[in-house]
Amino acid sequence: MLWLVVCLPVHSIAEAADAGSNQRDDKGIYSEVVMAAKEYHLIETSAEMHDQFLRRGLRYNDRELEGWIQQIGVRLAPKTTDSYQHYRFYIVQDPSPNAFALPDGQVYVHSGLISRLQNEAQLAALLAHEINHVAGHHGILAYRSQQKKAAAGLFFRLAGAATGGWGQLAGSLAEVGLYSSVFGYSRALEQEADARGFELMLGARYDVREMSKLFEILNQDFEGLRPRLNGKWSTHPDLLLRAEFASARADSIPESQLSELHLGREDFRSRVRPLALAAVTDYILDDYPRTALELSRDLVDENPDDALAWVAKGHSYVALGALTEYGSDLPMTEQEKRQQVKVRSKMTRDELRIQWESSPEAGVNIERNLAEAEKAYRIALDLDGNAVEAHAGLGEVYLRRGKYEDSARELMTYLKLRPQAPDRSVVMDDLRDLTQKIRAGTPDE
Repeated sequence: MLWLVVCLPVHSIAEAADAGSNQRDDKGIYSEVVMAAKEYHLIETSAEMHDQFLRRGLRYNDRELEGWIQQIGVRLAPKTTDSYQHYRFYIVQDPSPNAFALPDGQVYVHSGLISRLQNEAQLAALLAHEINHVAGHHGILAYRSQQKKAAAGLFFRLAGAATGGWGQLAGSLAEVGLYSSVFGYSRALEQEADARGFELMLGARYDVREMSKLFEILNQDFEGLRPRLNGKWSTHPDLLLRAEFASARADSIPESQLSELHLGREDFRSRVRPLALAAVTDYILDDYPRTALELSRDLVDENPDDALAWVAKGHSYVALGALTEYGSDLPMTEQEKRQQVKVRSKMTRDELRIQWESSPEAGVNIERNLAEAEKAYRIALDLDGNAVEAHAGLGEVYLRRGKYEDSARELMTYLKLRPQAPDRSVVMDDLRDLTQKIRAGTPDE
């Protein structure tokens, strides 16, 4: 899974493109908006996005879960004002904390964002915000504004400079005028979406106090470096200020009315659990092991008898490698943090690992993390002897410790129990290397 890495905040780009407009773009239009002929490509391209996400492997395929999110969204959404608007709600399989809406009413929420939410009301707060971008025609207004700006050329070039699957998509979205829909509007329109989203929540009787908690969750930074996972929800400015604003609005609601509001279904966390387990793997693949570890810990705390959660925790500790469990508390300016993200984005996974493992405390950190991983895998197997992924994890732990015979035994057990494992060829290569080391009499370290 590839994430978009853009070193400049999305809002600063959008605001540069918006400078000098004669048209007010700080408020949406909540009545019918008739489009010019040259603007219909926004709707046509939006309609094509569904297939593009499928072809690029970005859709999370769970009809039951998406159907439930569809029900929540429809409950929140106001009546459409235009024939080209039709609300539909989907999940994008990506761990970055993002959500976006297209002008025709398609709303997408990233799996990594859903995984961090605690209840249905927080999801409703998220959807209500995105719904308001559609209801207020923010995508169309942003496109009109961009067409009038000389700075739009800079906006498109910056968007197209991103790399990877999302980066290529960002460039194409910029060319057709949908970049703002996915990666963020002006500060004023985002604040409007917050305020009106609050009212949509209230109308659907969701507990509006959860909106401020949503912003607090988004402000979490387990990696110890901001900006961390790029997306408009992670680059929205002043998340804590927005949390305070939402909390103040909730405090203005009479207690008698608040008592009638609800959090939604009580089984929210169990319903999103498979998605959250998959998100742990995605965090690891995208080199965010601390976030993976925190999510896996939450999953273990929620259900200590779930062997798969313990396996996920073990994988997270292995991925942590030479890192400590938490990010650095050293003070850095926002410019220094952005610079570190820029440097990191240019390094390969192997280069990052070499950098981490060259630190003075690397050896201690590695052994501690491997010990924690082994403990998690052992618990998983005690809970469920069929948790075969734990054998693969133990094989990796022993391989990194230089215990080659133990590693080979665990990897062979893994393949015996799962002969059609998707990583079979990789494991077979590891076994061949281990066999050579064992035959050569290479001592365990």
